[in-house]
Amino acid sequence: MKMIFNYFRLRAKFFLLYLLLLFLLFAVYGLYGLPFGPAQYTALLLSLVCVLFCIADFFSFAKKLRYYAVMQNQLVALPNGVPFSPSPTEEALLAVIRQLSQRAQAAETAHTAQLSATNEYYTLWSHQIKTPLAAMRLLLQEPEPDTDALLQELFKTEQYVEMVLGYQRLKMSTKDLVLQEYPLNTLVHKAVMGVSTLIIHKKLSLDLAELHGIVLTDEKWLIFVLEQLLTNAAKYTARGTISIYQSADAPHLLVVEDTGIGIRPEDLPRVCEQGYTGCNGRLEEHSTGIGLALCKQVMAMLGHSFTITSVLGKGTRVTLDLGRKKLETE
Repeated sequence: MKMIFNYFRLRAKFFLLYLLLLFLLFAVYGLYGLPFGPAQYTALLLSLVCVLFCIADFFSFAKKLRYYAVMQNQLVALPNGVPFSPSPTEEALLAVIRQLSQRAQAAETAHTAQLSATNEYYTLWSHQIKTPLAAMRLLLQEPEPDTDALLQELFKTEQYVEMVLGYQRLKMSTKDLVLQEYPLNTLVHKAVMGVSTLIIHKKLSLDLAELHGIVLTDEKWLIFVLEQLLTNAAKYTARGTISIYQSADAPHLLVVEDTGIGIRPEDLPRVCEQGYTGCNGRLEEHSTGIGLALCKQVMAMLGHSFTITSVLGKGTRVTLDLGRKKLETE
């Protein structure tokens, strides 16, 4: 019943026009004083044709409604083909609907992939953070707890917390960015202070060159990247030196170099993939396979980039390209 009502509402102008034509027909006959018999016969034939047309048009209308109902229920996976001949207006609307459907399908695919990656990360993170927590519990059970060891486990816990907070903030993308000009030397010193506990504990030498220049970036995010790189350098360096300096040929290139165990050549192309730890990462019980992946995403968000070169058994060099076009900043 509702469908019939909707049909008559849609065709209201047509029925009004038909009634107007019948009125004009009888009005002309009346003005000229003609008998109404032929007019009545003409009106009867026209009404019969109109009824047959309306019946056929109603079934076509009903078929369209059923098709649109299927589209409404299956917006992501549209039914193949159109079971009627669409008008130019309907063709334009169907083209818009198909584009929206493709966008919805792409968004759903991206959301599913992001959700899967997020679940994978949090599952890995929840297992990894148990290690320093368990170590602190064991240390606290000793008659005289090793304060230095406790500080190291606390530092690892803080690193895991900072990493997961960075992972969450990264989803906000540019909403969390504050681009300003900062002295490069200041940013690097803050990052070094953040990981100084680990460097001191491992008794590593730090060769920090005098850094010059201004970098247009987000302070919080760039320090996050530098801390992750320095943490990796200290983690995989048993003895030796961590060096931080600018490239002599290009001052916008900042180099973080260590004399650690290095990265196997077959692992090097994949070290920035989320969840990939490589051979050396699997040997390191605290490796999550997420730090470099986050660094890569953050650097891309900031308009920067970095490259990694390494020689197995001799060390790793990470070169950060901090150059970018000048932007208007607040």
